[in-house]
Amino acid sequence: MSVLEDVVAQVRAGVRPGLAAARLGIDPGVAEAALDHAVRLGVVTPAAALELGCSGCGTVQRAAPACGGCPLARR
Repeated sequence: MSVLEDVVAQVRAGVRPGLAAARLGIDPGVAEAALDHAVRLGVVTPAAALELGCSGCGTVQRAAPACGGCPLARR
């Protein structure tokens, strides 16, 4: 797999980009860049763009795509 595919797989599993970077042994900036690129390609969609009422749980600076179904998210 490529770094992009690895990061996307981690994020789709609900892992935040920083933890994905640690698990994959890559720089957090690389994970963020891969995720941003995946968003631009339309491979993943940020939860905020889905308009599901998710305002983020306050534990990360930006909502991960997996936050849409998070029971901790403020409604």
